[in-house]
Amino acid sequence: MRRKTFTAFASVVMLLSLSAVAAVHNPDTALTGTVINVNHDLNYVSVRDDVTGRTFKIDTRGMKSHGSIDVWNLRAGDRVSATGDWSNNETFRAIHVTAPAPRALNRIANGLTGTVESVNRDLHYITLHDRSTGQLVKVDVRNMDERRSVNVWQLRPGELVTVNGAWTNNKSGTYRADFVNFETDAPMTSGTSSPNMVYGTVESVNRDLNYFTVRDNTTGQPVKIDVRDMDTRRSVNVWNLRTGDRVTVNGSWDHDRFKAEMVGF
Repeated sequence: MRRKTFTAFASVVMLLSLSAVAAVHNPDTALTGTVINVNHDLNYVSVRDDVTGRTFKIDTRGMKSHGSIDVWNLRAGDRVSATGDWSNNETFRAIHVTAPAPRALNRIANGLTGTVESVNRDLHYITLHDRSTGQLVKVDVRNMDERRSVNVWQLRPGELVTVNGAWTNNKSGTYRADFVNFETDAPMTSGTSSPNMVYGTVESVNRDLNYFTVRDNTTGQPVKIDVRDMDTRRSVNVWNLRTGDRVTVNGSWDHDRFKAEMVGF
């Protein structure tokens, strides 16, 4: 009996290990984006993620040279994909860094956009009203990358989201999500200036007084961004912003300050 129990336990451990390895090397969900800078001394590359618009550090210390490109020849603006796993919420530990992975690009490009109909936390899915077809779609979020997604359990009916992933092969009509993020009709990375938008470069952050300052790209003047009424679920964490980050702020003017509704990269 003891031998059988040990054998069964070993089989479970092996299956879990294989699952972890598959997740690490999954080209479907590779961190894909644009190189911002390369730091040879500290062994990392900064990449702006195609999915979230956020900038992540790719730690190259454990990268395998076989099957990877020479990252030290990369320049700002180059496009890459990295497979590996996360060290923390800001750093991705790379196993391989390659040219943009076609499968990852395909899953990002072929997203499903629609309005939230319902959320079922017990069964790990959300239901969307597909904007293209008008049909209801069940979205399986069990394997979703939470670091590159919104918190789906805080979604509300009527909110517009885009889901990147792929359809399952069964007949249930379920869409398996890799990432779930809010959709905006005017992309926050467009850089278009308007009375309801400020696009510029972060100069300072003041958490105590609930604002940060950006230099407006249009006027070249510093603008105080009031974030007290910001929708935190649809925005980046402004307290993690650094001097030099480029951001887009949607909101409205209130005398000499701009009241933010959403902040994105």
